[in-house]
Amino acid sequence: MIQPWQKQHLQWMRRLLFITLATIAVSKGTLTSFANSPVLAQVHDYRVKQNSSAATLNLKEGQVILNGSKGQYTGYVIAKGDLSVIWKVLTDYDNFEKYMPNVVESNLLENRGNYKVFEQVQVFQLLTFSRKAKVKIVVNEDYPKQIKFKVVEGEVKSLQGSWQIDSMGSNKYLITHQVSVEPDIQSSFNRGLFFTVYEDTVEKTLGVVSQESARLSGTR
Repeated sequence: MIQPWQKQHLQWMRRLLFITLATIAVSKGTLTSFANSPVLAQVHDYRVKQNSSAATLNLKEGQVILNGSKGQYTGYVIAKGDLSVIWKVLTDYDNFEKYMPNVVESNLLENRGNYKVFEQVQVFQLLTFSRKAKVKIVVNEDYPKQIKFKVVEGEVKSLQGSWQIDSMGSNKYLITHQVSVEPDIQSSFNRGLFFTVYEDTVEKTLGVVSQESARLSGTR
């Protein structure tokens, strides 16, 4: 069985490998050849294989599992706390910038019960790659089970997904996050960077949902 420290070490090595290769490509001016090489694909394939193995383990409290690549992802985390608090963490659109990774601005624009519209600004950055995305998102809520969202306007080609909440008993809930994203980027190299940063953001977001839910519920 893979120990937590071993998983963290593998994740650290994977990120170090990617950053090293990207740095070499930038320094030698070989962006085109690097983008067309199998390196980016291999990084993503490694991630899928690693997470497929992780998915066979029992998910522990606070542990994040993310499956998928190239814009198609499914992530899992266990959140412990009051259901109403977990729901609040996922739907506090006016305050996402206070705790959600990379979010620098978030504002609720329209509130019609289960139907809401909010605007959000995120900044994605890795080495020389920097991308600021302002998007308008439509949300359909089905309390207390599911939240569906879709970008209807902004600096991304497409983005849609959902949050699913399933009870595990004793104030424990399995949070499943599905998302499909297509950046408005033509360069395959920059697309690869975008997906790498986005994957990291999704992992951090799932972790934050678990942590904030426990903190606000007083179960930490």
